[in-house]
Amino acid sequence: MEDLVVVHQSPAQQLQTLRHMVESEIDAIPDSITPSEVITSTFKIYGSIFLVCFAVFLVLRAKFPLVYTYNSRVLNHITTLSKHRYGSLEWIPRVFTYTDDEIFQHCGMAAIVYLRFLRLGFKLSLVGIFNSFFLIPSNLYGCNPSSSVSDNADNSTLFNMNTTTTTTTKDICNRLSDGVEKIALGHVSPGEANIWATTVAAYIIFGSAMYFIFQEFEWFTEYRHKFCTQPRPDNYSVYVAHIPEEYRSDGKLLNYFRTIFTKDAVLEASVAMDISNLEKKVQERTKVLEKLEHAVNIRNVKGHEPKHGNPLGESLESIPTYAAELNNLNDEIKAQIEEIETKKLMQDQDVSCDDLKESPLEQVPLVQEEEDTAHDSNEVQESHDEKKHHRKLTSVMSLKNMTLDLMKEAAGTVGGTVLNSANIALNLISGSQDGTVRDAGFVTFSSLLVKNQCVQTIHHSTPFTFYTMNAPRPKDVVWANVGKSHKEQQLSYLLAQGATIATCLFWTIPVSFLSSLSEVEKLQELIPGLEKALVKNPWLASLLAQLSPLMLVLLTSFLPVILTIYCKKEGHIGSDTLHASLLTKLAMFMIVQIFFVQALSGTLFSSLAQIAEKPTLAVTLLATSLPGQVKAFIQFVQVQNFLGCGLELLRIPRVVMALIRERIGPNLTEKERNTPYMGILPITEPAEMEYPMLFAEMILYFMINLVYSCIAPIMSYILLICFGLLSVVFRHQLIYTYSTENDDGGKLWSSAIMLLITCMIVSELTLIGIVFLKLAFIPGVLLIPLIVCTFLFASYLKQQHFKVTEFVPSTICVAMDDKNQDMELDFLKGQYKQSALTEKTVYPENFTENEADVYRTQETTSEENALVLDDLEHAVVLDSN
Repeated sequence: MEDLVVVHQSPAQQLQTLRHMVESEIDAIPDSITPSEVITSTFKIYGSIFLVCFAVFLVLRAKFPLVYTYNSRVLNHITTLSKHRYGSLEWIPRVFTYTDDEIFQHCGMAAIVYLRFLRLGFKLSLVGIFNSFFLIPSNLYGCNPSSSVSDNADNSTLFNMNTTTTTTTKDICNRLSDGVEKIALGHVSPGEANIWATTVAAYIIFGSAMYFIFQEFEWFTEYRHKFCTQPRPDNYSVYVAHIPEEYRSDGKLLNYFRTIFTKDAVLEASVAMDISNLEKKVQERTKVLEKLEHAVNIRNVKGHEPKHGNPLGESLESIPTYAAELNNLNDEIKAQIEEIETKKLMQDQDVSCDDLKESPLEQVPLVQEEEDTAHDSNEVQESHDEKKHHRKLTSVMSLKNMTLDLMKEAAGTVGGTVLNSANIALNLISGSQDGTVRDAGFVTFSSLLVKNQCVQTIHHSTPFTFYTMNAPRPKDVVWANVGKSHKEQQLSYLLAQGATIATCLFWTIPVSFLSSLSEVEKLQELIPGLEKALVKNPWLASLLAQLSPLMLVLLTSFLPVILTIYCKKEGHIGSDTLHASLLTKLAMFMIVQIFFVQALSGTLFSSLAQIAEKPTLAVTLLATSLPGQVKAFIQFVQVQNFLGCGLELLRIPRVVMALIRERIGPNLTEKERNTPYMGILPITEPAEMEYPMLFAEMILYFMINLVYSCIAPIMSYILLICFGLLSVVFRHQLIYTYSTENDDGGKLWSSAIMLLITCMIVSELTLIGIVFLKLAFIPGVLLIPLIVCTFLFASYLKQQHFKVTEFVPSTICVAMDDKNQDMELDFLKGQYKQSALTEKTVYPENFTENEADVYRTQETTSEENALVLDDLEHAVVLDSN
């Protein structure tokens, strides 16, 4: 675009100038390739790719059922829906016959939430198609060649270098000769009555969106309550953050909640501890165990004793060496766990040495539910572990009191300083730094009613102190973030947000560049000699036009990896809140980069000077650019949809990684073949759905549909195909392929709804700008009440609707508690115990009986020696007293 100089222009004329400038830029398409040809070419290329992928999938589905219909082959994953695989094409209508309730029961809450969002997009596309019945003829016959728009009004002149230019509506109408452009709002002359159709279409589609969202709230609330009353540990547990110091132990935290509720309703409490040293040893032990099991497999399968070298270059027999290492690590880990358990008991109750001597072990309660016994108390004998644990506690407590007494006596008037030294010395006596209590933990209840009351109760007058929230699933707990201070969490959150914004700004550069490549003449400027090649081979123009959307799709695929790193730094306690944060970042990132930056890519950099002088021109620039970018967005949607669905059905990334795992990982036994290696899953390991990215892509489609269904109705037809194809593909995948292990109960739904409402507001503002640029004052003003209604709708939903979906009503809780009053609660006990504390010793599963007996003998001897040492230590303490 040539340099433009604007002289003596009023604000109104500046807007008009910018509109002409943008139109001349976005409509600069060679005569040899029109938008219709580009769209048709994209549909043929990527539609054909999908059909080929689909045909290959049908063949592979029949030959490799374990890969493509996993849930129909593996016993633990077979459901009522997946047990029938059906024929090559018979499954397509079958997957649509299953009800929401059946999918909820067998595929999970997250699965049905995603499928219903696809259904919502399909319904909005149908509304857009309904609007197209009057928008297409209105836009097609909206050009009035007799009217003109002069650029010389108010004595202002638009100069193109040394030549004065006057733009008429007739010139614009003649320039928009392609069919796709003619049925869009850009073909309507400014000030024409046809623009009223856009206003009517906006009320229809945005009104329908609000109605559909309200219906979804009713459905989601019902099913969310069903999910939250299922017998799962997370439904009966809460996470307690920033616990006051006086309650930072299992027993004290348990007693607090039993005080404010009832003893029977509170099952157990577990305060997290800093066990970094132990966790490192457990990781080291896991690696040694894997090496030992592999060495045993080599001996059993290949028939020779394996050997390996050490750093000194010596050759060692693998099995005895690894066995000795494992034995030593087992002893160390067991000793550390018992030491940490002793510290837990010390924290539960400040017991003096005299109390311990006078009272048996019963005065030192364990923080677990007491078990019933059928024997008389006088006949009960202390178990081997109880004697050992009690004696160790007695010894440590005695040493603690002796040390404090000596330090206090020596301190005299100095007092505080020496007491601090005493605490340091006490820490050295007590053992390693492992076992330091954190200020957060988990509390598990036996009653749904009490759990929901607890999470809605304010437990402390200081904000963020003694704060309770719904617990994540036990396997999803991010233990590294449990117990982080409030300041550290807030700082981490701010740094993560700053990194996200910085990345978004940087991402603008490649997105703008790739978007500009959608025009063939841009490529001619970048690649010398391309013009001659296009003359000789005209078909190259259509092929090169596909470069931009393909590169954008590939660039977008890197976003989840980068943004997940930022989300992990925010201090999330569980993967459910981490995924919600990731969804928000991905959706906003894609809307900004793919929607706005791509829309402005042709004129963004060339218009920076005008925008700097008058920032409000950015809105005008967007409103003027969007109508001309329909071709680019249709291309992007087609490429992402066809290519993504084809790769999803064939599971190409998953199969490739499984083949790599098979080549580089151990494969001597069935267990080795089915075990992940270096983080790479074998094909026999069930895959989990990546919901955040899928929801983010869908939010982008909603944004495109809401805007373009009113200004370029052809987009609704494209998105109808898109949502329909996604529904077919992912209904099959969720029923036959994906595991339900990562079912979070649809917690992404609330974030997705808020993002959808945000998209509605941004779309309405954009439409108002477009209508005003068309000099349609009254239709533009009449769109303002629509925005007001949307804001009121969002405000109304925020009052109670989101809260009702988060918590289960007391009436439902009482009914479920009455129904489950005889239910066994074993599935709740010990679920929120840090994983490093769960196994004191581990042994290879493939050891022979003789080797296992040797280990058991070594363990028994080690325990007996430890018990003798405890007895001696206990006797020394008593003698000193």
